Formats: sequence, structure tokens, C-alpha cells
Amino acid sequence: MNPLHWQREHQIAWIVTSIVGALLGLLLGFIDLPSFSLWEPWQMFAAWLSFPKSYWLWPLLGFLITGLVFYAAQLFRSSN
Repeated sequence: MNPLHWQREHQIAWIVTSIVGALLGLLLGFIDLPSFSLWEPWQMFAAWLSFPKSYWLWPLLGFLITGLVFYAAQLFRSSN
């Protein structure tokens, strides 16, 4: 089942779901910081975003996991 042959609505939903997963991954990565509760959250978030090597894996995993789950749901839906 090739995602390029899906209907346009499913392709857009797949992309939006993956982007939301990346944002949730970024949020979970920030909450997972040991110093999350020590400082002012918005100042800490801005400082944390200035060092991409400390958080790049979180949004990537969020993007991939939600994208694969959406693909699996589509695959399961088409097989039934």
C-alpha cells in the first residue's frame, strides 16, 4: 500500500498527524528535562531551543512514531 496512491485527504491527515507528533515529542522532551521544574519554564524553553543537539531526537521520534501508527491504521483499514 503506497501512501502516494492514497486520497489527498488521507495524505494531508498523515502529514498533519506526523507534525503534531513531532510537536508532542518536543514537548515531552522538554518536560523530561531534569531542570524542568527548577527555573521559569518559558525562559528554560527558549534556552533549550537554542541548543538543537540536546533535543533533535525527541521531535524526530514523535514524527516517526505517529506517522507509522497512522500508516498502520490505514493499512489495517484497507485490509478489512
